[in-house]
Amino acid sequence: MIYYNNQLMPNDNSAKLFMVTNSVPFERFEDHEAAIYFEIDQLVDHAVGSGENTIALIENYLEITYTDGRTIEEIVAFLIHTDKLQCALWTLKESWDKFDKTLPEDSLMHGGISKDEAIQIYSETTLRSYLEALAQFKND
Repeated sequence: MIYYNNQLMPNDNSAKLFMVTNSVPFERFEDHEAAIYFEIDQLVDHAVGSGENTIALIENYLEITYTDGRTIEEIVAFLIHTDKLQCALWTLKESWDKFDKTLPEDSLMHGGISKDEAIQIYSETTLRSYLEALAQFKND
């Protein structure tokens, strides 16, 4: 099941950054955060397997210098600790702090995208598109 909620991911960019697969909806931020880390690991693993230069992608999109090792685990750890991703996760945490569980998941009160759009975005997300969304992320 793809975990998507309009309250937590009100636009395409945040959906691309925070949508993950999970068998049940999350009850708290920490579980969602752990799933995001796993999702990033999967994106990096797939990019490496496809022959992408993941380090160049990170450096180019985030405009930073990569300083860690060459293993998937090291690349993921570096990416997770970038200022951009930590800022995005902080914004998600703030959204979780304001999360109203009494509203329907597809509530239009908070805007957002449709479930069909969410599924399409999720299925098309690659490390490249993830980094592009992260580079454009603004703390609204």
